[in-house]
Amino acid sequence: MRPVRARVWQPVGVTRSPNARGRHAIAALACVALLAPVLAACADDADVPVPALRVATGPEGEAQLLARTIVLLLEDAGIVAEAVVLADGRSVRQAIELGDVELAVAYSGEEWLTRLGRADPPADPAAGLEVLAEADRARGLTWLVPAFGAGVEEPPVNATFAFFVAGPPGIDADLRTLSDLSLRLSERPELSLCVDTEFGRRPDGLAALLSAYSVRRDRPFLAADPAEAVLGVLAGDCIAGLSHATDGLAWRSGLKPLADDLRFFPAFVPAPVVRSTVLSETPGLEAALRPLVGGLSTGMLGRANGAVRGGASLDVVAADLAARLRTGPR
Repeated sequence: MRPVRARVWQPVGVTRSPNARGRHAIAALACVALLAPVLAACADDADVPVPALRVATGPEGEAQLLARTIVLLLEDAGIVAEAVVLADGRSVRQAIELGDVELAVAYSGEEWLTRLGRADPPADPAAGLEVLAEADRARGLTWLVPAFGAGVEEPPVNATFAFFVAGPPGIDADLRTLSDLSLRLSERPELSLCVDTEFGRRPDGLAALLSAYSVRRDRPFLAADPAEAVLGVLAGDCIAGLSHATDGLAWRSGLKPLADDLRFFPAFVPAPVVRSTVLSETPGLEAALRPLVGGLSTGMLGRANGAVRGGASLDVVAADLAARLRTGPR
């Protein structure tokens, strides 16, 4: 509401007696007195700051990067926002359900495990998000479901598990899929895989993966956490190393993730989850997030994570990522 501005108007050539002038002055003062509360209220409204939309995220670097990118996209649309870093994914879920925050970064596979309490997150990104969106609709939460393309350079971003191999000029740079890798392993039994110990020993881990891709289940492996697996591939100790598809170290090192063409690994798609009332009451909110929802790919996020691993600050990388998303694919 704009402040009301009073202005005195008097026709030219009209003279008034002192008594008339006094009466009009008294009337004018009375009007000002009546308008004073209105003017004060308008001034108070103008001084009240617009509350920021709170974007909740877990402590992981990638999740924080996504939250800061969301904040920048919202601010570019004139929506005041701030990132709120919480202890873990469960804390993020609790905060948005209770209304302590308005928006959150959620990973579909993690929400499937914690929110639905099910141990079978689907490998199909669309199927998993559809179930989660339907389950949360009754709780007053809206998932902004991404576009679905094919390959690591098309949305949606999928931070699922992935085997990385060396890129050109490596001798295995021709590999594109896990089916290609399984054939190479069958042809050359001396080749090793670098995987973490738990995945290597679990019956539903490496053995199940090898069986799904028609490779001997008892194949030996080199125990390595994700960072060690990347270094193992670079050193030539193993043909492929297991990490997550958006691993910044892997992307920065020039490795490439193999497509899980038989969809063995569950999907972990990060997406914005918004309180439904906030979405309907905040003009431009959904449109502001459309570049991220419709344009963020696994490769784009992997390279952004790589920039952070290279020493760039989260704020600088988030600004660059937001700019790339706003301009769209080139």
